[in-house]
Amino acid sequence: MKPNSPRSGKFHKRAAQSHPSHKTAPAFAPGWLWLAGLAFLVLVFYWKPLTDPATSIHWDAVDVHYSSQKYFADRVTHGELPFWTPYLFSGFPFLADPQVGAWYPLNWPFFLAGITPSAIEVELAVHALLAVFGAWLLMRRFIFSSAAAATGALFYGLSGFFAEHSSHVGMFSTAAALPWLILCFDRALEGCAVRCAALGGLAGGTMILAGHFQTALYAFTGLALFGAARIVEAPRRAARVAAILAGIGAASVLISSVQTLPAFDLTLHSIRWGADYSRTQERVLTAAGVMSVLWPNATGVFDHPDGNGISPATYYLYSGFLLVPLALAGLGRKNVRVAGLMLTVLPLWYMFGPSGGLYRIFVLLPGFRNVRAPVHFWFVPVLGLALLASGGSSWVSERSRRSWLPLALLAIVFLDLFYWNSVVNPLAYARHSFADLYGNREELAREKVLATQPPLTRFDMPDLLTVFGPLNHPLDLELEAAYGYNPLELSSYAGYRAAEGANPRLRDGLGVARYLDTRIGAVVPIASALPRAYFAANVEQAKDSNDAQRKLATLTPGTTAIVEGAIAGVQADPSANAVVAEQGEQEYQIHYRATRRTLLKVASPYFPGWTASLDGRPMEILRVDRALMGVVALPGDHEILLKFHSRWFGVGAGLSVISLLVCCALAWRRWPLDGKNGDDGIAQT
Repeated sequence: MKPNSPRSGKFHKRAAQSHPSHKTAPAFAPGWLWLAGLAFLVLVFYWKPLTDPATSIHWDAVDVHYSSQKYFADRVTHGELPFWTPYLFSGFPFLADPQVGAWYPLNWPFFLAGITPSAIEVELAVHALLAVFGAWLLMRRFIFSSAAAATGALFYGLSGFFAEHSSHVGMFSTAAALPWLILCFDRALEGCAVRCAALGGLAGGTMILAGHFQTALYAFTGLALFGAARIVEAPRRAARVAAILAGIGAASVLISSVQTLPAFDLTLHSIRWGADYSRTQERVLTAAGVMSVLWPNATGVFDHPDGNGISPATYYLYSGFLLVPLALAGLGRKNVRVAGLMLTVLPLWYMFGPSGGLYRIFVLLPGFRNVRAPVHFWFVPVLGLALLASGGSSWVSERSRRSWLPLALLAIVFLDLFYWNSVVNPLAYARHSFADLYGNREELAREKVLATQPPLTRFDMPDLLTVFGPLNHPLDLELEAAYGYNPLELSSYAGYRAAEGANPRLRDGLGVARYLDTRIGAVVPIASALPRAYFAANVEQAKDSNDAQRKLATLTPGTTAIVEGAIAGVQADPSANAVVAEQGEQEYQIHYRATRRTLLKVASPYFPGWTASLDGRPMEILRVDRALMGVVALPGDHEILLKFHSRWFGVGAGLSVISLLVCCALAWRRWPLDGKNGDDGIAQT
């Protein structure tokens, strides 16, 4: 609601009647001035990581988000969509990975400007600003005092959740949109149903496109809990609440189809598919975790000021020492009590994991069994506590009758959060430059590995090493590598790599010409590396994927190929030869000569979306050696073209565009019934 809109007078009259002590509140300032003040505080909060060259992003912000965003931006600016990349895991369906955030609208200005470590830091600051703005606008629907609402907004937007997940850009961006999603729903519920539900669909779809499924799932759960609170307050509007929630949910899913359909296809073939965390004890809420809400170092985060040595099991929930006291005071506000408790109590209970009990019920719902780390739900309780705390701040100010107190509380909360969640927090940003942490190592890789790597071969080394820069440094270097870092690694390829431990000859089948031997600390050549495409002398059939996995233990890739299912009429051809004539990042053009019908192996991972043609005629692609590709080559002198394109991208893009246009049209149009039930939707009781 605009401060100077015709309805704003009604709002102040109703609010004043509800607060006899309103004369003690600070003089009213325009909404834009409050937003400008909040923007200034967020800028101060992020000033050091934004401006100090001796600081940097770190951990997954580099290993996952920086590397993938930079690779995507570089390809897009050259007019190419990178559906496949040859630089990770011997080949990977890159654009299907939701963590790239390729279609997230707020990433595109950064893609076009160029991705740098500083750009990622700006992304974080922008989303912190969005979180604060959204929380303030949401809380102003419940709280008369702009200062009290601003206090609640800082509790949320500068909370420990965002400090801890500064290295998880997708989680950070998704959680920042939660207040906006709830705000659109609440506006839709109070009158402007069609327009605001459409805006809610746009907010929800954007949230999903940010690229973190678990956080999006938790955010929509938070929205459902807020809707349940509205039903508790007014049971007669249960049907309206359900309809709006269903509309927002459906629109969100459809708008995000360009990402969700390819991502689901990737997940089906990844190591994440079938994961069951229904009994997880990983990152569940503990007694120390509860204490960290009140005391920053309850879990030992500040015992490691440089960030080294912090356990993955350590989490950080501190969101201000006044958060809980003010939230308790806010329980006296009827208009925030139910919503605040609903957003807080059930998610906190869930965060205790299976031992808490409620978690066992949640995992019966779609999606929850497949997500880990219940403590990542924390951003929803923080919003609930912040809503209650804004009411508590207003209540304390009214009882004290001191006009300066709301601003004093706001200042205390900001200084507290600024110190603990930014200035001294090792989770918020690295206290070393990007060059010191990663750049020098990448230069070493360029000199020692990339410059001397033979063409059409791969480099290999143990997983999760940063000796050559970020974990996904092959993307930065454009180095074809057999390893990578991604929770959606193809399960068949992961099985192949796992079998290498007992059968090192499998590395030859990936065309690995050199690898890093950590025992001697040197790059070692492999003379037995096989070509990217070659003919198999023998073919061994496997009944299914499990049988193929077992056969990898004794496979000699240079002489034998394992093919799943029936294959007939294939013979060995000792005279056959193949040459990769042209190679792009998403295709192979192979020229071959053979005298018999024989099997051609291609050392690139099998994944739906690859197509093959022989002199322009379609041909079948076979799964070979459990993880790789093969085609049956006909006798003669021929050209085979292997090309990759996501099979779901076109359908997803079409659904997204149509849904986006429909939602924009619905949001733009003024509907006759909008506003009939009270457009401001503010209940000051």
